[in-house]
Amino acid sequence: MAEIGKDDVIYMFAMSLDGFIAREDGGIDWLDEFPPNADFDFDAFMASVTGVVMGRGTYDIVRRHAEWPYAKYPCVVATRRPTDDLPADTEVVAGSPQEMLDNLRRRGAKGRIWILGGGEIARQFMDAGLLDTIEIGTIPVILGSGIPAFGGKQPDRWCDLAFAKALKNGAVHSRYTVRRK
Repeated sequence: MAEIGKDDVIYMFAMSLDGFIAREDGGIDWLDEFPPNADFDFDAFMASVTGVVMGRGTYDIVRRHAEWPYAKYPCVVATRRPTDDLPADTEVVAGSPQEMLDNLRRRGAKGRIWILGGGEIARQFMDAGLLDTIEIGTIPVILGSGIPAFGGKQPDRWCDLAFAKALKNGAVHSRYTVRRK
């Protein structure tokens, strides 16, 4: 397994108590009450990232903003649909998780790779044996429905707790290492 924070592939995200990363329409308004503050140490996490893999849905949401927040990283958008006006250092890859990682490494991502948004993408990386770390901000809200944190039905996946910390705002920050078969 990769050393955490050095060259691991990490799925870091926020989810509701009932396991959703967004509403059914992709909305994340429920996160407004729980921004990633100093207690979560999001800045240190971002400083550890060297490349980003994101799902198409996440990409479409992020592109609605005036500024591309991932300009300093090589990025891969996992999609088969055509994409116009990609930001600099961002490429579409319709291949396997290994092909996505190879693309990022070839373009200079020499350390930690962040799987950003999309339980389906995280699931594909787990299926390929390429996901090392899962880091979660569990928000104390029950949404009732939405986009699941790990995609649909799948086999049992066992992880080992690296740490868990209750945050002052009521959320819980936890990190797990993914067990290999």
